[in-house]
Amino acid sequence: MKNLTHKQRILLKVVDGLFEMGNSSRFMVVKNLFLLAHEERVGSLIKFYNFFPYKYGPFSNVCYADISKLESEGLLIEAGKHLALTDKGKQASITANRKASLRTNRAVKRFNSDREIREYVYREFPEYTVKSELIKLPQKQVIPGIFTIGYEGKDIDSFLNNLIQNDIGILIDVRKNPFSMNFNFTKKKLTNFLNKSDIQYLHIPELGIEGRLRDNLSTLKEYQILFKQYETTTLETQSGEIKQIVDLGKKQRIALMCFEANKDFCHRGIIAENIERQHELGVVHL
Repeated sequence: MKNLTHKQRILLKVVDGLFEMGNSSRFMVVKNLFLLAHEERVGSLIKFYNFFPYKYGPFSNVCYADISKLESEGLLIEAGKHLALTDKGKQASITANRKASLRTNRAVKRFNSDREIREYVYREFPEYTVKSELIKLPQKQVIPGIFTIGYEGKDIDSFLNNLIQNDIGILIDVRKNPFSMNFNFTKKKLTNFLNKSDIQYLHIPELGIEGRLRDNLSTLKEYQILFKQYETTTLETQSGEIKQIVDLGKKQRIALMCFEANKDFCHRGIIAENIERQHELGVVHL
């Protein structure tokens, strides 16, 4: 049980508390975790779950992955339509962060049914209902534009939330090799996550930079030297790909994606500068 994360221990605590209340459905578990994040501010105590708008309101892919993991390790079981802890799971839940546990014990007693917590969450957090299949929202007027985003330091849920809250319709991957040590950001997995959120994925490897050219870089000056070379070689020869991005950005909201959180250490920043200079279009960095 030493390999459990703090948030997994709180997940167990939530399941146990809700089971005692007679309703530990997956829906109820996820929505309680959401309120723990957004109202109880458990994220200020431990590294916690992030959420994004999905079919039934706020959702977390990481949470669902943790539920599956905890089931496979014998800490959680399915009890009809509810989740329940095994004896092993109960022992693990006792080791949860004390302050986070106190907030959890208070939170799980607030709502008696899926309907009750859903109505509360939908009323208080409408920004997380924009993808919901449970309500019909008026068509939103979206202004086309070009954005950039890096996934460094983000989990897949906070990344998707950033895209959805900014009405991104196409994510353009400008990595040379769409692989990541965070497997959720490899091409196949990322495409699957995006498709479920009605966001199109487009890979333009021609605008990428070989990883070996970055291996020994550490200072901003070293990156600037590399990017200057990139600007006078790759961007000069790949004007067609730049035009493709510009044309898409004039029709809908698109985001150029690479790894680095800081665009000054990422070639997507150079692509953005080229678009602003050559095509007189503004680019927003998320």
